This record gives sequence, structure tokens and C-alpha cells, in this order.
Amino acid sequence: MKNNEPVPIAPIEWREITTLPKEIVPVIYIKNEVFLKPHVDIKDLVQKLKIYVQQINAKAGVQTQHVQFDCDWSLQSKEQFFEFLTEFKKDTQWYLSATIRLHQVKYFKKTGVPPVDHGVLMYYNMGTIAPVDENSIYDRSIAQKYVARLSDYPLHLDVALPIFSWGVQIRDHKVVTVIGGMREQDIRQDTVFKKIQDFTYEITEEYVYKGRLLQKGDRIKIEEVSAKDLQQATKDLSTYIKPREVILYDLDEKNIKYYEQEVFKTIRHGY
Repeated sequence: MKNNEPVPIAPIEWREITTLPKEIVPVIYIKNEVFLKPHVDIKDLVQKLKIYVQQINAKAGVQTQHVQFDCDWSLQSKEQFFEFLTEFKKDTQWYLSATIRLHQVKYFKKTGVPPVDHGVLMYYNMGTIAPVDENSIYDRSIAQKYVARLSDYPLHLDVALPIFSWGVQIRDHKVVTVIGGMREQDIRQDTVFKKIQDFTYEITEEYVYKGRLLQKGDRIKIEEVSAKDLQQATKDLSTYIKPREVILYDLDEKNIKYYEQEVFKTIRHGY
């Protein structure tokens, strides 16, 4: 927000425009606070976003027929968010999808169902980032509390699975920050990181890692998702839903190389 108005803060930047497919699906993340603002001008926001997408498309030489919105709406914001989706659909006639969290599936009668063509279940970020042993990205024990309700959800659901990782920096039993992209294989040979238990390392001397200052005595808890976890998640989900599309997030070069390619084939054919 700027001057109490929503503004884009992380627009996409094309590196190799010539390699882009001719049709793409923009994913637009909107903070929940935008729809918590009293009397937000929905129609103005629709127009600004539509024009913004069209400008980006024109620059890259691509087309859009489908837009996906990512917003972790709350009970207080759902009415305005759903109104925004309805107005955006009416104005653009584009196919719309929206991200869906696990709690929004289980309690959909209370949290509401967004007025879109289909949903994308975000099967990750299940726990709280904390200085404890649990993996906040994927925890099957947490997922099991929700997964059986998937077949009751009134929208078709595709699935987004996690292939990203991070390191949780802990100091004095408190989370300092999260270092994106950190994996065990990146640090296990570095003597600055002393392994004290599975996925947890202690810093042996002051050190700067990816621009982050790590102090002696800090701990780094690595949170990543194994190939076995992905295959188990696929098996669990396939009992309740049949996605047309499986999204792997974050599909960057490093994450792709971390897994054997057969793992991705197993996931896709597991539904």
C-alpha cells in the first residue's frame, strides 16, 4: 500500500523474452490487507490490474486468457475479495483461478468459495516457522487433518506441490529470519556449519551467507521436501482429487536439478 492505495511492488522482469511461450498464465499475489481497507474501490482496482497485465503482455509479446489470483483472504476480507473476482471476470472475460489453502478447504462453508473457474490447492506452508523440529513447508501429520475434506470442496482443484527450501536462522531460541533457497547439500561441507542434529546446524564463527550475518552460536534449521515426501503427498492427494494440472513451486533451475527427473514423472502420473 502507498498513500493508502494498492500498488505493485514486485512486477515480473523478463530476462529472455524470445524464449517465452506465446500464452502465459499470470499469477497475481494480492495482500489480504488490500481487501481489509474500508471502501476499497473494487472497479478501480480491476481496471488498474487489467491494464497492468496488458502492458506487461505487450512488452513481452505474449497473450493472456487465464489469470490466477493468490490472496490469503480472511473472514473479514472475503466479501471484498470475492466481489473483486466477480468484477474482474465480468470486465475481462478471462478464465480465472485462485489459490486455496488447506484450512479454506476444510472450513469452506465458513471461509467461502471464491467465484472462479477452478482452484489451486497450495499443498505447502502447513505449519508455523518456528525454532522447533517440525518442517513448516510440508508436514504430513498436519496435512492428514485436512486432506479427507478435499472431495467435498465445490470447486475443481489442481495442486501445487513444494520443491523449494529455506534455512530458518535461530538465535536465543527465536527465529531471526528465513534464508530462501538454502539446502543441506549447500552447507554440509562448510566447517562454519556444525551439524548438531538432523537438518539443524550451529554456526561456529561469525559468517556472512547470502548477505545475511550469521553470529557464532546461531542455529540454522533446514526445511526442504524430499522426493519421498513428494511421492507420499501425491499418493495421499490422489485418493480424493484428480487434478488436471500439477504445479511444482518454485520451478527454478536449482530446484529442478535437486530432484531426479523420474520423481517428477512419478508425481504427474500418480493421479
